[in-house]
Amino acid sequence: MGVIIRSRLNRQVWRKRCRRAGGIGCVSALLCCVAPGVTAAQGVGKNPFSQGQKKAAPAAAAKPAAVAKPAPKAAGDKPAGAQPATPARVSTGLWGRMFYGDKAKFSGALTFNSGLKDQRVSIPTGEDSVDQSNRVNQMMLLSLQYSPFSYWFANVTFRMPVREVNKYSPDFRYSFGYDDWHPNTFSLVYGNYGDNRFFPTSDNRRTYPEQGSWTFAYKFTLPKAVEKHLLLQKGDAMTCQVGTTWVPRFYSLEANDRLKNKHVLLGGCGYSFVQHYFIRFTAFYYPDSSQQQPWDADYTYSFGYSAYKPGTFSIQYNNYSGTRYPWHKDSNANFREGTISLIYYIPF
Repeated sequence: MGVIIRSRLNRQVWRKRCRRAGGIGCVSALLCCVAPGVTAAQGVGKNPFSQGQKKAAPAAAAKPAAVAKPAPKAAGDKPAGAQPATPARVSTGLWGRMFYGDKAKFSGALTFNSGLKDQRVSIPTGEDSVDQSNRVNQMMLLSLQYSPFSYWFANVTFRMPVREVNKYSPDFRYSFGYDDWHPNTFSLVYGNYGDNRFFPTSDNRRTYPEQGSWTFAYKFTLPKAVEKHLLLQKGDAMTCQVGTTWVPRFYSLEANDRLKNKHVLLGGCGYSFVQHYFIRFTAFYYPDSSQQQPWDADYTYSFGYSAYKPGTFSIQYNNYSGTRYPWHKDSNANFREGTISLIYYIPF
């Protein structure tokens, strides 16, 4: 999720350049002037990945990847006054950098997350007790991000069930690293989306850092000769990424134990149209197929709408469940296993 790019130029320089630009358009990679009545928007995204925890893949908050300078034109010249295409956002982690493109050091988002069908939900009620029932899993999430400089960041998401609230039920997810959202850049992100709890049940730790994942990825745009056949209209944009993920320790259902060194290859693209709407898809490949667990997806997908500005809302559908390709015997898209998220970007 993103917010409006903030220029570090002083106010006088900003005004002079805006006047020379005619009050609208970009005068540098980090500075855009907007005439009265015209709004500037940016895209977000999140590229999910299951961490191989013992529990089913968690419901996702909102995803991620970023925007700023105009993307290359698909074909032909834009008519006068047309909005420039901005790169579609893809992110490297499951929760990803939720506030891509923001120059502020602190950012936040509040999310209501709901499943689409009844499922088995387990909520700790004490050190040695758990409430289990079939119901629609609904949660509230608070996401906070700190970006000290450049594209370095630290992100934490606190989650709490809407029902059965007690001191053992909240949990949290966290990630940190370097993630430049521009095309033709690299990223390195650590993410831990497992069973992290403030008050763990007996014989469990508060968090398991060794079960988090390290993802190294490269973002890029497609060649113009290819892109022009994929984009539906002028102003649309597509950004892709390829990468690899390493999980030092992961739970194996077959071995009923924690094993070492899971390796996963990933590739995916994000497509944005009319600037505020997006679709994202990521595919995964497991070099050692025995390391893929039932909750580890073959692919993940999401779509939705967002204005990507503080004080605005976003609505998204995200699916990070154990999907399987059509040629697998247990093929499924698990559409009803996905979640709907209503997100509010907090204006600090």
